[in-house]
Amino acid sequence: MSEALFINVRDDASTKAHDAADNTSPSSKTRHTGGDTPNSTYQASPSSAQPTAIPVTRHVTSQVTRHVTDQVTTPITDHSINTASQHGTPSDTNTDAGTTERITEPPNHTAETPNSTTVTDVTVTNTPDHATVAPSDTMVFMNTPGKKATIRDVARLAGVSYGTVSRYLNGSAHVSGDAAQRIAAAIKEAQYTPNNAARSLAQRRTLTVALIIQVESRETIVQSSVSSAMAGANQVLGDAGYQMVTVIANSEASTQRIAQLVQSDFADGYLLFSLSNDTSLEQTFLDTQRPVVGSEINESNQVKFPTVDFTNEEGQRSITQYLLNRGRTELLYVCGPGYSPSSLNRLRGFRAALGEQYHDENVYYADDWEITSGEMAVIAFQSKLDTADGIICANDNIAVGVINQLNRLGYRVPEDIAVTGFDDSPMAMLANPKLTTVRQDSELHGMTMAKLLLEMMSGKSVDRRHTVMLPTSIIKRQSA
Repeated sequence: MSEALFINVRDDASTKAHDAADNTSPSSKTRHTGGDTPNSTYQASPSSAQPTAIPVTRHVTSQVTRHVTDQVTTPITDHSINTASQHGTPSDTNTDAGTTERITEPPNHTAETPNSTTVTDVTVTNTPDHATVAPSDTMVFMNTPGKKATIRDVARLAGVSYGTVSRYLNGSAHVSGDAAQRIAAAIKEAQYTPNNAARSLAQRRTLTVALIIQVESRETIVQSSVSSAMAGANQVLGDAGYQMVTVIANSEASTQRIAQLVQSDFADGYLLFSLSNDTSLEQTFLDTQRPVVGSEINESNQVKFPTVDFTNEEGQRSITQYLLNRGRTELLYVCGPGYSPSSLNRLRGFRAALGEQYHDENVYYADDWEITSGEMAVIAFQSKLDTADGIICANDNIAVGVINQLNRLGYRVPEDIAVTGFDDSPMAMLANPKLTTVRQDSELHGMTMAKLLLEMMSGKSVDRRHTVMLPTSIIKRQSA
């Protein structure tokens, strides 16, 4: 699997402000239950050391001819998304109505690790591509240090033509079963790996996918489920021969620079997580028509590119009904930021479950997804706490803050007030008591986005209003 590169694109002013904030002690104590709040660990991966070419002296006693490595022009193979459509088979044509489908379990992937080697002491000959090279008893392939196997080496070992090997590598069906078996055995014996750099040059591709995260703060990434989605996307893209570069935008200046990168074809495709109120990058993709798959895209933009999200409304309705069924009828709600589509959908689910019992005065509207928002919500609800028997939160971070503040005020969770979260992020296990929450498979989220993007980059027609909805489920723990 390829390593992901992490790039934090920020202007100097925001960097200084962040550093100053890191060195400022909080004015009031905050009790962290079950462990410390994780800190950001994202940094650029160290560059791999370049291999050193070691001269090799050989005494050739036979008429074996060696060939210089040819450029490989292997196109990206098609990676179909494994889905079960709720409304039928996804359309291959662009329509205004759009399509919605539900995902099933992803297939397993096996990463392919490219080698970087140097060919020395070679003789160049011109062998027609259509010529079949018969295996010889006197020719033995030696995987000599510093020599990288080529397609011609594989062809000689398999006893087929250069073109046949090339078609096999391209996934062509026009290769017989016997030839395919011999080529596969030859590839294994020669330890052959495709030359991705040559393939990239020949196809005018960068073999890079940029995963862009728009956030208000770096902590949002660490404390949310985005990190798991990043891992899932990186696995799928690495298996397909792509390098994933993660770019974090948390200021106006950095967002503008990223927009310039998109316009200059910095990458072959893009994954966009919109976790802030800034919608300018969404507009950039609408204007440039670059291949992009989004998540958490602002509803006001009337999305015109594919998205992958969760059944947020259904999940919040289910966990609200779960508390109602357990006799918790005096419920309060802490909503996430109003610019977030998932936040608004989760509020709709809470409202739908309560029906006529819903009252807007029992809802606290937070400005962000952070732990402190949960603490502030409890303070705002203080006059209602003696009659309340449950607090439903828009995400796990907020729920942890709610539990912390309830503990400070002397309320027992769940005996006095039950608390639920959403996401089943790592924070859910750090809460005390551990958090009952709505689970969404964030790794599957990233994998699904990457597969859909690969389809678009391979030339498949994908409905630009296509939406994939992933399921949610209730995880029962001690807080409710």
